[in-house]
Amino acid sequence: MKNHKRPPVPVIVLVVLLIVGLGGWWWWSATRPTTTTQSLSGQVETTELTIAPAMAGRITAVEVTEGAQVSAGDVLVQLDTAALKLQKSQAEQGVKAAKAAVTNAEDDGTKADVKAAKARLAQAEAAVTLADVQLTYATIKAPKDGTVVNVVGNVGQNAAPGRTILTLTDPSDLFVRVFVPETAIGQVSVGRQATVTADSSTTTFQGTVSFVSNQAEFTPNNIDTAEQRTKLVFAVRIRLDDTSGTLKAGLPVTVTLP
Repeated sequence: MKNHKRPPVPVIVLVVLLIVGLGGWWWWSATRPTTTTQSLSGQVETTELTIAPAMAGRITAVEVTEGAQVSAGDVLVQLDTAALKLQKSQAEQGVKAAKAAVTNAEDDGTKADVKAAKARLAQAEAAVTLADVQLTYATIKAPKDGTVVNVVGNVGQNAAPGRTILTLTDPSDLFVRVFVPETAIGQVSVGRQATVTADSSTTTFQGTVSFVSNQAEFTPNNIDTAEQRTKLVFAVRIRLDDTSGTLKAGLPVTVTLP
């Protein structure tokens, strides 16, 4: 009967280690996260401020035109103040009369008369304060620095509370909204850096992811091809860093997420 030689122990150990090593490498390759560069298209957007009066009134002056650069506090539109000034004058006369009534009550009246006269004085003073507030509403000022992009109100028109009379944009507050496929959204997080390029410039701009939607949606109709619009995506907003003024609202750009 023939005796079969067994492989030496070191060989067996080597084979086992090789198998274990290959299995470990396969598991690591299959489970480790992969990072791929994503190139996405979008348009530059900016924050818009719609300016509307807080009170009704006839527009007597529009101090800006479309394209004008304004600073916070600059007068944009002036409403008619004639009626408001009369109301303030009337309220001031009411204060004088109320003060006289308080003096008379203190001289000849009872405590109840004095108390009632002082209450009427406080009411008259409040009417003056209200008139002052309404006068400030008649002068519509820029809430912050920006660019006038649309003027709706014209001199002679009647402005209504809450109805837009002009629109400002903040050119320093630029961002791009892109749509990341659901298969790649796990690689995108707030704070991630991005680069942005435009056909109209050779400069590469820097950006930072400032918002990642937690709700999937179908790609909007204005993005790429019909095939891509049937895929689920997540909206991502990227804040842009451009002090040169090169990037403007509506400019098509390419965003790269390394």
